Amino acid sequence: MNEFKQYCIQNNIEELKVTASAKNSNAIMFYKKNGFNEFEITLKQNLIKANLNKTNIFVLHSLNGDTINIWGKDIKETFNEQNIEVILPKFPIRADSSYDKFKSILEEYFSKGILNNNSIVICHSIGNAYFIRFCKEMSYIPKAYIAVAPGAVYNVPSKRNDYIVKVKEQAYCKKEHFDFIRNNLKIKYCLYSDEDEPKEEMFNRFIEDTNSIDMYLKYYNHFDGYHRIYKIPELNELINKILKEEK
Repeated sequence: MNEFKQYCIQNNIEELKVTASAKNSNAIMFYKKNGFNEFEITLKQNLIKANLNKTNIFVLHSLNGDTINIWGKDIKETFNEQNIEVILPKFPIRADSSYDKFKSILEEYFSKGILNNNSIVICHSIGNAYFIRFCKEMSYIPKAYIAVAPGAVYNVPSKRNDYIVKVKEQAYCKKEHFDFIRNNLKIKYCLYSDEDEPKEEMFNRFIEDTNSIDMYLKYYNHFDGYHRIYKIPELNELINKILKEEK
């Protein structure tokens, strides 16, 4: 049901109607539970209004997009069971990745109230650099921001000479971007681990620049598909903690 609603919203379909037999109490109960309002025996739902300021979870993927097929998928399955919508936007990946493309896609969710002040936003790798800039430019403040392996936000020397160098160059954050996060977002966490290239100093810098809560998790490396990280139980526990605190 949630995926079908997202498809409708992305295609500018604002209202759904379903007709259920007055005798079919189970069907009526199901649609009411999913946000439809009763009108005689026709149940209606305005998708745009239904999503305004609704608590949900966004997972913004890494440069190669593997996030949505590994632990992002686990988050979606886990929290859909709690009737909490999880959105996994698909952005251009690898050499096609850019902040401008990221912004145009995320703006669609923002303009329709799906990405709102009650959203919990989880960013992986370069998704952090893009999202931090987005927050500053759009004056957007989510309910909570969880950064996972956010090393790509800084301009640091690299031995690479492939497309990743150019992509990262247009992704780096400035002091004004970090200051916005530090001063305006109340709930912030940074999850990091032992990566192939030592980046502990970089993660400590990020935690300081954003005033995030430090969460070091051992054995996760870059939290990516290459290292077969299909689930992050500690992240699911953190999301549950944030959800409980709002009640």
